Amino acid sequence: MTTSHRPQDRYKAVWLIFFMLGLGTLLPWNFFMTATMYFRSRLGPPQNNLTEETRNLLDTTSSPPLKPSFLDSIFNNVMTICSMLPLLIFTCLNSFLHQRIPQALRISGSLVVILLMFTLTAILVKVNLDPMPFFTITMIKIVIINSFGAILQGSLFGLAGLLPASYTVPIMSGQGLAGTFAALAMICAIASGSELEQSAFGYFITACVAIVFSIICYLVLPRLKFYQYYRQAKTEAHGERETKMDLIRRGILWQSCKFDTSALSHTSSWVVLLSSIYFWGATEAQKGEGTYPSSQKQGTQELEGTSVGGDNCAKSGGGKSSTHERPSIIAILKQIWVLALSVCFVFTVTIGVFPAVSAEVQSTIAGTSDWKKYFIPVSCFFTFNVFDWAGRSLTTLYMWPKKDSRWLLPALVVSRIVFVPLLMLCNVHPRKYLPVVFHHDAWYIIFMVLFAFSNGYLASLCMCFGPKKVEPSEAETAGAIMAFFLSLGLALGALLSFGLRAMV
Repeated sequence: MTTSHRPQDRYKAVWLIFFMLGLGTLLPWNFFMTATMYFRSRLGPPQNNLTEETRNLLDTTSSPPLKPSFLDSIFNNVMTICSMLPLLIFTCLNSFLHQRIPQALRISGSLVVILLMFTLTAILVKVNLDPMPFFTITMIKIVIINSFGAILQGSLFGLAGLLPASYTVPIMSGQGLAGTFAALAMICAIASGSELEQSAFGYFITACVAIVFSIICYLVLPRLKFYQYYRQAKTEAHGERETKMDLIRRGILWQSCKFDTSALSHTSSWVVLLSSIYFWGATEAQKGEGTYPSSQKQGTQELEGTSVGGDNCAKSGGGKSSTHERPSIIAILKQIWVLALSVCFVFTVTIGVFPAVSAEVQSTIAGTSDWKKYFIPVSCFFTFNVFDWAGRSLTTLYMWPKKDSRWLLPALVVSRIVFVPLLMLCNVHPRKYLPVVFHHDAWYIIFMVLFAFSNGYLASLCMCFGPKKVEPSEAETAGAIMAFFLSLGLALGALLSFGLRAMV
């Protein structure tokens, strides 16, 4: 493959497909979270009294008209456990098993299962159930949705790792926009005054439509020449490695060295040619990402050394054979551990205070105006999702720090910890220990803008750079590892949120 033969991404079709896949990954779950008030309302009063008593529950800043039941009171905590643990476990399993299960089955199968779960959720809106069966079914659905969502997310990031770094950005951007859509839906539901059941049914049907569209996009992707080019580049690179390994293991190079030096020259030249094609292809797949990794240069020198004499050939057939084996998870992790820990820390800080702390802030200027009921949906959820999406999208235009910056990116990631005390010192209620330092609503909104933008931008950089730190044939595994550490950050942040909220 030559530079002149590299196809263009016509009409940005591949970029848009990855954007839609990112959107379809998180939009359903965001709508599920947006309908939390609907789920809790089904766990409280009897179903025959539900409609009249829940007309005013869309006002998220007011207290429920009835004392919460036991199931209602534990719903958020159990939902957190049932969502984060499967997400973490199955993302970890995907990192190890993705080479054994076909990519098409992982992605399309996960989308189909999630579609079935949301179809069932939409049907149950119209079915009366007692609180306990409804609670049990809901938690089972949450476990299934997040288990297959973890496989889907890890597989998508691995898939994007085969392409240039800029093609990880649309996944992150699509995921960010999913939250924005869900926040807008919440605001529209409040403005319309619609009942919880009607709003929830609309959320779930919209989620089903998004999933169907994502499945269609994924089925179209393999037909696009731009995607085929990079997919073939990985396949050929892996095939060349296996060819060289097969030759070495069978002793063909050794036999050539022993009996015919002219054959040695011919064979070693052929192997060097294959290796040069592979390394050139790797550079093309990483266009704009710098020079060869040092391991590739070393590999070329070792292959060239086979033409010196019989001893070197014999060594190539023995001691060096392991260098061509498929790298282990640990070997890849050693190359990307800084970025993996960075993306984990980003989401640990973010989920630690959002929404457990940030959604408990109350307006100091609203009084009796409508701003009181719009304050959290607009200032917290909508603001966070819009600027998180803006931060993710900025990486399509500009990436700083660069991939080779070893400590600047982690330093920026760690600096985000300052937002934890800043948000805790806003007008959070109820509170027991900390004073309110930032009373005015403007302070809270400014903090949320910077908090959200830095989350989207730094997380997107980490996810883009991770697969590009390794060779193209290892990019899918690196993407899956990065997705695991992203999920680990979500889980750690969820656990941390209980302690941070109790400290306020």
